[in-house]
Amino acid sequence: MSDFIAKYAFPFLILCLLVLALTGNLFSSNPLVILGQVAALAVTVSARITFARNAPRLAAFPGEGPMLDKGPYRFIRHPMYAGALLFLLISFAGHPSLFAGSIVLLLLVVIVVRIAVEEELLKAHYREYPEYARRTKRLIPYIY
Repeated sequence: MSDFIAKYAFPFLILCLLVLALTGNLFSSNPLVILGQVAALAVTVSARITFARNAPRLAAFPGEGPMLDKGPYRFIRHPMYAGALLFLLISFAGHPSLFAGSIVLLLLVVIVVRIAVEEELLKAHYREYPEYARRTKRLIPYIY
């Protein structure tokens, strides 16, 4: 099961975002929702720029090169997931419904499981990962 999550969580996230967009549950005209979504995208883009030396991967397997601990990775271990979840939660706040809430909850579970799978792979790949994990949080700086 963990291999399945590692390989297919990202494409599933994209599919769910597409479903939310096509059903009108992703974007809002509310300025506060838009501001929150822009902030979430800024977190994600900042993490992606920091991650740029490694080729984009859909699966959760570590690539070549040094472990990242610069940029937003100084504060949290999974800033791209944090940005995606923030975007989804803000989108849900702009379009609260059982349908949108179910998708957000499902994606939250998938991302949390993928993080657990990824962290095991990172521990096996980088000997310095356990120390990094001790001094950083997973998704929310100073909290979780």
